[in-house]
Amino acid sequence: MPKSKKKRDKKYKPITVRVGPYYSEEQRRQCEAQLNDVALYVECTLPTGNATNHEIDWIEDVLIWAIGLVHQRFETLDQLELSEVLPILTNGKHALDALIDRKYEKKTTRFIATGDELKAISAAFAIIIPMLKEAMTLSPRRTMNEFDWAHRKALENLKKTEREKCKKLS
Repeated sequence: MPKSKKKRDKKYKPITVRVGPYYSEEQRRQCEAQLNDVALYVECTLPTGNATNHEIDWIEDVLIWAIGLVHQRFETLDQLELSEVLPILTNGKHALDALIDRKYEKKTTRFIATGDELKAISAAFAIIIPMLKEAMTLSPRRTMNEFDWAHRKALENLKKTEREKCKKLS
């Protein structure tokens, strides 16, 4: 080492590496409770037509979360089961989109679904809720990262629709 250089006086601080999930058991239980609430929204408030914007947002977020989970884990899933499940999930998403579009186009005053839409959404959530609960127990970190992705996607869609509404008004 040249004489003009000084030695480093800082101490070496090793970085701690965390092993395992970053989500505690309490956070996992809270997420499962929220999934139970969403299942109740689908089975109780959606058929009556009394669903609020908040409840519809939760239903849409969970549906996007499940579709994202299926697409991100596409290679590792059983292809036969995937070919059976994916059409049910997409039909549920299309039914929910039709329900939301009807409300925002002012054709209805509330979120009122037809019988076929209720069946499609209910069938999708009959698959989604157990699948997400199992994913939370097996790999909570990855599953919550996928939820964060789904939430960001839902916010992007919301901003997009708001921009389109502003363009239509001007």
